[in-house]
Amino acid sequence: MGTAEDLELAEALEALLQRVACSQADSDLESMAGRDMSLTQFRCLVALAVEDEAIPIHQLAEQLHMSLPTAGRTIDRLVAQHLVIRREDPHDRRVRRVCVSAEGKQVVTGIDKARHEALLAFVHSLDPSDSARLQDALRPIVGPTSPQQHRLEGRHA
Repeated sequence: MGTAEDLELAEALEALLQRVACSQADSDLESMAGRDMSLTQFRCLVALAVEDEAIPIHQLAEQLHMSLPTAGRTIDRLVAQHLVIRREDPHDRRVRRVCVSAEGKQVVTGIDKARHEALLAFVHSLDPSDSARLQDALRPIVGPTSPQQHRLEGRHA
């Protein structure tokens, strides 16, 4: 079960993550509203952005735990907005493959930037001494990588 100190640390981490997650959620909602995008469209776009190549629509549906018809309708809307490219599979004409378009990549980059800015706003809301202590505590845990490297590594993990 853990010691009282473990429980206290877990609760403190939960509170910290909740504050950070709320700022991220606000940022994501603003990004979706700014593009008149549904949550399902947002999830599909972000999921496709981490793929190195076009994937079949049924694979995307499975990955996001949605029905194939829902995934298909969502892709239709993203294609209409020029955020996703849909092509016939060269080996199986029954399969449609999808990938993020250049415009879609720009949108995802904007979402990432907005998330980063939300984190910066959270950091700026901290007392400077708390910020320094948090940074000192996190440094041995997250290592010496830059935030940009850490985000990119997390995307392709």
